[in-house]
Formats: sequence, C-alpha cells, structure tokens
Amino acid sequence: MGKIRKTVSIILLIVIIMFVCTSCNGKNVGFLSKTPDMNVQYEAEIKVQSGELEFCGKVRRYGAEFWEMSVDSPETLAGLELTMNSEGVKATLDDLVLDIPMEDVRNTAVFALIFKALDNAAVSELSCTETEDGMYYEGEFDGTVYRLGFDSESLKPVLLEIPEAALTAEIKGFEILSGEDNLANTSETTAATN
Repeated sequence: MGKIRKTVSIILLIVIIMFVCTSCNGKNVGFLSKTPDMNVQYEAEIKVQSGELEFCGKVRRYGAEFWEMSVDSPETLAGLELTMNSEGVKATLDDLVLDIPMEDVRNTAVFALIFKALDNAAVSELSCTETEDGMYYEGEFDGTVYRLGFDSESLKPVLLEIPEAALTAEIKGFEILSGEDNLANTSETTAATN
C-alpha cells in the first residue's frame, strides 16, 4: 500500500511540475508559441517614412491585392485616396481621378511596396524571431527584403521596414474587419478600378 501511495505521489508531483512549467506567464515556450496571422481583412493606421517622403493615413486590406489607402497628412497629400486590385490602381485627390493599369505601376512606388510586403506576409508561414522588443519576421517578394515587427502579446503588426527603399511604416490600431460589409467593399474596390 505504501509503494502505491508513493508512486501516485510521484506521478502527481510530475504532473504539477509540468503544469507549472507550461503555464508560466513569460516568453512563449517551444510548442506553446503562437504565430501571427496576416491573411485576414483588416484596417490599420500607418505612419510612413521613405527618404524625405513622410505621411500618415489608414490602410484597409480586403484580400490579396485588394487594398485601400487614405492619407491624412501632410497637408499637401491630405485627402489622397488609393484603391488597388489586381487590375490596377485608382488614385483620387479632390476632383482629380487617375486610373493606372497594374502593368504601369512602378515597383518602387511606396504604396505598392507596402501592399506587396503585407500581402506576401499574408501568404507566408510567419516563423518569427523573438527579441526583448517583440517578434520579427523577415520575408522577401520580387527580390525585395522586408522586416515585419509584431507585438509579442497581441500578435498585431507594429512595424514594417523595407531597407532597400529606406522605408519604415509604423502600424497602429490594427483591427480585423468582419461582417458582410467587407464583402461589399471588396466588390466596390474591384468595380472602382475596372
């Protein structure tokens, strides 16, 4: 009887130790680690710096190659709205409307770099490196390397860097879009650029 009680006590102690070790509120450990998911419809505020160009605004992703961007500042760009899908880009500023076929969009255009990097992250397996400042993923599209930073707790993106273009985009207010309204927006986006 004493041997069975001792064996049960040892097994119980092992189970408690395993529970404590896997439930610690620290860094994610091995098989418990989480991975950010960027393959969703979302909106976020961004502050972009690329060389001497600096602007703030909002981006919305409705799906692969389906994007909207609105610029709030500086004053010279405020009110600029871009809608992009696989067919091309529609740019609107006040009464000026410009439709650009996708083949005429420069690969180095700031908005195109941002959209392509985030679309690439959406279809990639985001194997992140953890640091004291958060989690980072390094990816590549069309030979262009980018780095995407995530908040370790929320797994929301907070920073996009494209060194080749000297481009940095701070990302705030990342929110996943949900509901049938987004499907309507995707249809409107498609129709707007066709």
